[in-house]
Amino acid sequence: MGDALKAIEKKHHLHGALKQGFLKLYGYTSDADGIRHGLMDESALTGDDAKYFLLTCTSFINYLKAKA
Repeated sequence: MGDALKAIEKKHHLHGALKQGFLKLYGYTSDADGIRHGLMDESALTGDDAKYFLLTCTSFINYLKAKA
């Protein structure tokens, strides 16, 4: 994620708070209890969590494509 954000910053201004928000969301999803893990044990995550992150990720991809 850091490399993708650096590539955007080379071409376009990226507000610091927005960059930190993306990095923090990525960090959350990568956490041991995050949405991107296989969830081998019981989890507190719900279908609503999965839907939120799916939509957030697709929005981020669209943002990157628009900035390219």
